[in-house]
Amino acid sequence: MAANRTTEYAVRALVVLALEGGQGRIRQAASLAKASGTPGKFMEQVLRNLKKGGFVVSRRGAGGGYDLARAPDRINLREVVSWMEGNEDSPDSSGPLGEEWGRLRREAEAARESVLERESLRDLMEKVQVRMAGKGRGTEYQI
Repeated sequence: MAANRTTEYAVRALVVLALEGGQGRIRQAASLAKASGTPGKFMEQVLRNLKKGGFVVSRRGAGGGYDLARAPDRINLREVVSWMEGNEDSPDSSGPLGEEWGRLRREAEAARESVLERESLRDLMEKVQVRMAGKGRGTEYQI
């Protein structure tokens, strides 16, 4: 139920794009990988997936790269996590233990979705900015 690594990389890339002003500011995948602390070989794959989900747009050619498809306050973190992880639900085991374990998993997932539903990319970006400023890194985007 914890977010997988690919989802974390996606959120990191989105936060970097949001920190840098978002719409209208094109960033190359290598630059996003470095700023977000994401391995470069995974960044293109993550960005393609984010593009399919409607979270980023891309521009090809010289000077090309990626940007947010929407304003940060219009990107909900539950939506991002759901898109990146899909709605995979493994079948519950049979019997009383399997039924109860399935119930607990569903409740935990509902709680996670409730927390993520309350947060937009903008909310997360602002919290990151506060932490970065507290560490004297107001303009440095290595998150």
